[in-house]
Amino acid sequence: MKKAVIFDMDGVLAYTENFYFKRRMSFFDELKIEPSTRKLQDFIGSSSNMIWEMLVPDDEKKRENLKEKYFKYSKEYEVNFLEVMNPSAKEVFAKLKDKNIKIAIASSSGKHDILRMTKECELDNYIDFVISGEECKKSKPDPEIYIETLKVLDLSPTDVLVVEDSILGIRAAKSAGITVGALVPKDYHIDQKEADFQINDLIEIIDKI
Repeated sequence: MKKAVIFDMDGVLAYTENFYFKRRMSFFDELKIEPSTRKLQDFIGSSSNMIWEMLVPDDEKKRENLKEKYFKYSKEYEVNFLEVMNPSAKEVFAKLKDKNIKIAIASSSGKHDILRMTKECELDNYIDFVISGEECKKSKPDPEIYIETLKVLDLSPTDVLVVEDSILGIRAAKSAGITVGALVPKDYHIDQKEADFQINDLIEIIDKI
């Protein structure tokens, strides 16, 4: 039996990807600026910096200016985590705790958003550790975020299972030597073939530990 499960947040614990994508596109539309891509799959699993480099690839000054404006814009249109929470998340966390299995979140999202999600969705009391991509020097697919989580949990890769959705997240966990289960998205298709297995509902993870 595994001793810990590490969860990604966006697309796994909360179905935020569509919300964030639509918010970014609305922001650009209001400014009458055409981003370099309008394909949702291009953004999934990427850090904020990676996303902005994709959206505004060739003009750093313009990119930084837009990032500053978008930060203010995003505060006016914050995601309601209760509305996008994975309905199986709380049950899964409770079952893991009943088995004395540690729970961690390792997400490219900002720490503020991760902690807000866990509090609003009443998951915080189940969680042993939270790490944000903001706290790492390198972003997924680099394994740093998972290596740091293993250190804090004081566990080896074989003791742990990761639940991801994006190819970048899957590669990060695999590079850290961890078994990865991929949660299949409901609204769009992404390449998950590098995962060890796929699940259609988060509750299926209980049978995999």
